[in-house]
Amino acid sequence: MTTFDLYAGLSSLQLPPDQDEYDLGHGLALRRTYARLMGSYTIAVNRPEAPSKHHREPWNASTLHNEFDVHTELVIRSGYKPPGDLTPYDVARTITSLLRLCCDPTIRFLMQSSHSFSEIAAIPHPELRLTPVESSPQYIQLALAKPKPMIGLLDWVRDHWPNAVGLMASHAAFRLAMEAFELSTFVPHHALTLVSLWGALEALFSPSTSELRFRVSVLIASYAYPPGEERLALQREIFELYDKRSAAAHGKPKHNDTHLVQTFNILQRVLVRMIEDNEVPSKAALNNMLLGAS
Repeated sequence: MTTFDLYAGLSSLQLPPDQDEYDLGHGLALRRTYARLMGSYTIAVNRPEAPSKHHREPWNASTLHNEFDVHTELVIRSGYKPPGDLTPYDVARTITSLLRLCCDPTIRFLMQSSHSFSEIAAIPHPELRLTPVESSPQYIQLALAKPKPMIGLLDWVRDHWPNAVGLMASHAAFRLAMEAFELSTFVPHHALTLVSLWGALEALFSPSTSELRFRVSVLIASYAYPPGEERLALQREIFELYDKRSAAAHGKPKHNDTHLVQTFNILQRVLVRMIEDNEVPSKAALNNMLLGAS
């Protein structure tokens, strides 16, 4: 159990206009706030007079800079104890990933703070701890195909984040998949993104290294749909996408943005199902789904 609260400043997420706070349960909440993170590199051209001294003027700001607004903070109270070896910081990252999965893929865990962002102006500097987290550019622009009302999406996060946190603590392959999804949009090279996403899917659906292309495609399709045309169509889509993964992995990429989006959609569907079921399917369960057994 931690002895201090954690505040995660979230960008690209705004609460409904009539709601200043949304209770997530277990001592966690989303609250309306405001802050702006402004970042640029500072360049000094004169050496310091001594190792412990500041560099002498002039200082110049680089032309490259980033700016992000925080409109919502995630509050994790010190009384909350995460499961397993997870920390409150891990929980904040997991909940951010859930918000990306169901609300908006551009949401980011921008800053971690020791105090509410609404109170920062009154906090003495030595007592304040502010750390940028996801402040680098996102290189892949994604959007949900069918956006829904925000309050309903937040209800889903409230109902299911304990499942996701529990699976993060107990299942290594699920944790790998969530982290691959979390980090993927911040990787500047799309080939590396594609390989990492498929690596996560392989870990979940094919512990064997033989016949990967067939096993992964047929098991994911069986997990996503009951026997029928939808299952067959998804299996064919994954089977073809796997060729793009293999080409990227061997240094001869043949994919485009559409293939990346298709892969994101498959991983999103798989992760949401596992979180809702609160279970990562075993090899036996996947084989039963494949064969149409109960």
